[in-house]
Amino acid sequence: MSNRDFLKSFFTEHWKYMTVSAACKLNLFDVLVSGGKTSLEISECLSIKKQNGELLLNGLVSIDFLDKVKSKYELNNLSKLLTDNHPETLKYTCLNWSGEHLDAWSDLEESIKTGNSFFENKYKISYFDFLNENEEKLDHYHKAMFAYAKDDYKDIADVIDFSIHKSVMDVGGGYGAAISNVKERFSELDCYLLDLELVIDRSNLLNDVKLLKGDFFKEIPKVSDAIILSRILHDWNEEKSTQILNNLYQALPEHGTLYIIENCSDKIDVDLSLLSLNMLVMCDSFERSSYEYIALANESQFKFIEAKKLNELQTILIFKK
Repeated sequence: MSNRDFLKSFFTEHWKYMTVSAACKLNLFDVLVSGGKTSLEISECLSIKKQNGELLLNGLVSIDFLDKVKSKYELNNLSKLLTDNHPETLKYTCLNWSGEHLDAWSDLEESIKTGNSFFENKYKISYFDFLNENEEKLDHYHKAMFAYAKDDYKDIADVIDFSIHKSVMDVGGGYGAAISNVKERFSELDCYLLDLELVIDRSNLLNDVKLLKGDFFKEIPKVSDAIILSRILHDWNEEKSTQILNNLYQALPEHGTLYIIENCSDKIDVDLSLLSLNMLVMCDSFERSSYEYIALANESQFKFIEAKKLNELQTILIFKK
């Protein structure tokens, strides 16, 4: 393929994702869980014009997200993962990267010039304040993060022996994927999940994890001798990150342990440049090296102990108070 041909194709690659995203927003894949349907049946279920429905359906077939058998459209192994009730659903992960994310990326040049996130430039608030003003968007965001976290943290109890602690608190842990895995392995351990009231009220944890409502920018309850802070600091600039770490320091007892889980650019073979651009445009932040995270924690008086590899992306940085 020539460079010109590559570029002409490259410029429209987003069409494929937007087609799948539209299907998720319309709940099209969920309509097909009970079995194959014709375009007329699907259009009636979705209350859309048959002609428009066929355009979408045929687009999904062309990129291998649906199968067409005679006159009926059917789910395949990809689209099954985009249905609401699939045990490993990625529906909300798909939805996460459209909507506000696309709006933000379309204004990337402004964030490059100003150094501010799209949300600071447009709304004068952070991305997370924006989410907190819309409960449905907040729920979709945490469902998306939970889907990632289920994979990312599945081995956390193999890497860290949490039995050395009396209790562990997952601060800002969303819907609790990390702390659930810890509790499942160490059933005698007191486990806590701390997040905003809006998040905790929607949490469906049923495995004896104690739910705490709070804000890591404010006082954090002193209930645990170990704290997990997973993929939090990369969302915030240095000033906000330091504020969080100072509060964590106050929450831990003497010799308490802090586990920071992040994508550390110096510990992996994956280039984080595009992810850092995403953090800039969404959160006025960036992905950091382990040295930068250690420096931030040191400023809050934490002592670095060691780093442990969690998976191909995440590293666990262990600190003591």
